[in-house]
Amino acid sequence: MEPISSDIAAQEELLIAPSGLVLRPFVFSIAVFLIVHAISLGIWRLFVDTKLAVWKYSPQPFGMYLFWGILVLVFIGFNFGMAGFSTFKQPVRGCIATVVTVGLAFLLPGVLVYGYGTLDPAFSSVGGVGYGAAGLIVLIGFYGFGILPTGMSGWPWSDSGVKPVLGSVAQLACGCCLTGLGYFLLIYPNLTTASGPHAPLLALPVAIGWFYSVIVAWLTTFLIFDNWPWSMLNRKSHAALAALVGNFLLGTALYAGHLALLRWVLIPSSAVEKLGASLPIWPAQLGVWIAFWLIFWANVTGNWPNRFGMSTNRVIRASICWGLGLISFEIYTRWFAVSVLHEAEIVPGFGGDPLTWVDLLNYVMLIYVVYFEFYGLSKRKSAN
Repeated sequence: MEPISSDIAAQEELLIAPSGLVLRPFVFSIAVFLIVHAISLGIWRLFVDTKLAVWKYSPQPFGMYLFWGILVLVFIGFNFGMAGFSTFKQPVRGCIATVVTVGLAFLLPGVLVYGYGTLDPAFSSVGGVGYGAAGLIVLIGFYGFGILPTGMSGWPWSDSGVKPVLGSVAQLACGCCLTGLGYFLLIYPNLTTASGPHAPLLALPVAIGWFYSVIVAWLTTFLIFDNWPWSMLNRKSHAALAALVGNFLLGTALYAGHLALLRWVLIPSSAVEKLGASLPIWPAQLGVWIAFWLIFWANVTGNWPNRFGMSTNRVIRASICWGLGLISFEIYTRWFAVSVLHEAEIVPGFGGDPLTWVDLLNYVMLIYVVYFEFYGLSKRKSAN
């Protein structure tokens, strides 16, 4: 099962549940949007909200466990295609997969922080310094593991004749290599206090902002553009390698464009001055909103529209996702973050940390889409 798919027919099959409340496509999308936000806000009120939380775990270790939950979901839903869970009926399937995901989301970073952290101060639990280091593995891992079954179509194992489970294990191993390489090149040298093998290639805010732009490029090309332009290459191996590398080139251009847009348009000048050296991380703060809409549009709306020519469809989809991402960013930073979520202001009238809130939205949305398959709701077929 590919939870994030560019195949329109597969999306339609996924979105039409065999039972549940049957809704028109537009109402269905609104209902999913509201469900995701309601559940996310409930979790926020329990664990994160600085004023109202019952158990305060913000910003850490909540962020670390949240990010690892997303990575485990990538393992189960993307790399292993729900293997071992598909034999159960809904909602038992979704419940079991969610429990396993949450359990592993605590176990894996816990081993890093409370086990390996005793050897490496960068991951130490003392003072919570290791929470951020462990959480940032997911920044690299989301692409390192996610690109393999999506933009790369499981190559080379999908063409090798190996059994699906073995191919999934191979993907997992390859994802570990890609993630480890990216982490120890970009992130770890910024965190360690020991003598590293090399100086940081990029300052940490730049590394985070740039790499999240690469993720946005991947999600855009795969979800909205049907893996174009990499799909123009005839050989599967060439398309896979082009997708793996090409997203870095496209992501670099997005990073430069988003940083300029944030600096001169979206962020007040007083906030730009106050953010100072941390401003380069904000393309990630904008990018996470765009990523939310890219995932939502492909998986919930069925990648509307589909009635026009291929190029026209793609331009409209991208315009909608980027437009909604920009609007969401403005609503969040100018009102929602401080007034509803009770996050800190950066300057009067502007504040918040979009990465935490929107990643929570993405996590809840993917659990509902991938694990529960929109349980309780069904989308009525209609002409695009």
